[in-house]
Amino acid sequence: MFKNLNYVSFFLCFLLFSSAVLPNAASAATEANSDETEIKIGFGEEFTSDEVLYKEELPAELQELEDEIGDYLEEFEYTEEDYENMSIAEIDQVYNEIFNSQEFLDLEKNYEKEFAQYEVELNQGKIQPFIAPILVPIAAAAARVALQTIVKQGTKIASKYLKNKLKSVGKNYTLVWNAKNSKDKITSLLKIQHKRTKQIVFRIDNGTIPLKPGSSDWYWHYHIGDTPTKMKHHYSLRSLVPSKHKPGPGTTLY
Repeated sequence: MFKNLNYVSFFLCFLLFSSAVLPNAASAATEANSDETEIKIGFGEEFTSDEVLYKEELPAELQELEDEIGDYLEEFEYTEEDYENMSIAEIDQVYNEIFNSQEFLDLEKNYEKEFAQYEVELNQGKIQPFIAPILVPIAAAAARVALQTIVKQGTKIASKYLKNKLKSVGKNYTLVWNAKNSKDKITSLLKIQHKRTKQIVFRIDNGTIPLKPGSSDWYWHYHIGDTPTKMKHHYSLRSLVPSKHKPGPGTTLY
């Protein structure tokens, strides 16, 4: 009888031990799996699909600098046709005149500084994109200067500006220039692709954008982001789109 009681006591002790230990073990296993999942999350993936898009207006200081850059570019009355008829040496001379002047370099420096701060404020409390940190503000700021340049002077000089601004993006990215459609019309002035993942993280495009009311007109705009979802969003300048149009879902004008 005492032998049977010993077996019962042992069995009850085992049950108590199991009830205490196994839940912790299961929890630990769950945490381990969770950690493993986080480790496997790589380029182009995030923990949440919710994202706050850019506000529909820039901070006053940034908008003022952008307007100053626009006014500065207005002073140079070159056209796409003018650049097509120039030699390489002549284009270099004009480029230096416009983009390497002390006035523009000071404007650009202040603009990039303010835009980088703007990016930081937008992304506070959010997981940072797995793109080279310096690429994001430089690409976005350069895109906005390039859009103004395209509208005022054409794609040739804008491409040269972008090539000089983004030539140091690093060995992890491929730059693809001047993608055209079947009608030989440029649809993407520039694409930046992450080499390892093949994910496009930046594009300057020419095409339709979601507007209210809708429009079949083409507008220069850009896309930037580390996921396919983010890359679907269109960013353009409010000044490029007629005031009768409001941004539709998937578009930010500012």
